[in-house]
Amino acid sequence: MDDPRGDILTAAAELFAAKGFAATRMGAIAARAGMGQSSLYYWFKSKDEILREIMDQNRASLQAARVLSQHDSPAAVRLYIVLHRDVIQMCTAPLNFYDLEEAAKKQPDVFRGFQGDYDELSARLCSIIEEGVASGEFIDVSPEEFARTALSLNEGTQYRFHAQGKSRDELHGVADAAARTSLRAVMSDVGALESVQEAARRGIAGFSSRVTGTE
Repeated sequence: MDDPRGDILTAAAELFAAKGFAATRMGAIAARAGMGQSSLYYWFKSKDEILREIMDQNRASLQAARVLSQHDSPAAVRLYIVLHRDVIQMCTAPLNFYDLEEAAKKQPDVFRGFQGDYDELSARLCSIIEEGVASGEFIDVSPEEFARTALSLNEGTQYRFHAQGKSRDELHGVADAAARTSLRAVMSDVGALESVQEAARRGIAGFSSRVTGTE
């Protein structure tokens, strides 16, 4: 299916990472996306607008974590939803996570907020894990270490997703596998994992609409 907006974001992200934001012209983005410059301007009026959307797409799991931080559902369900959304976000983002991270290090003024977003996501995951340990849902683990490990698993998952050329039809299965692996490692009662997964699946669509404002 044609996705000119997505093609533009991917082309721009690759050029921003390779050449730098300032050195990238709208004409170069259009050429890389395989369209005329007038068509590009139909979708985006400026490079700043393109960059904003790239960065907004990188905040999907953080937005979910913010919504869920005050929710009264079990910690295991909330953790599953955030980790699942994190994989979906990274696998569908216009730029590989590792490339985006490297670009943020080289161009902190352009990709401002990237590290802050990552740190906030880690902190919110830690809070969910702390609640799960306190409630007895999770074994006694270091929230910081477990959050770091779970995010690292997701980052590796998105890399393999792209490297192996998996299709979007496989995306939710990949995200489920990553979330299940993390939850299995931390749950006190692994036998409850299936019910947690079922509850999380029911919640994902609802939380997606709340995060994106489509409810």
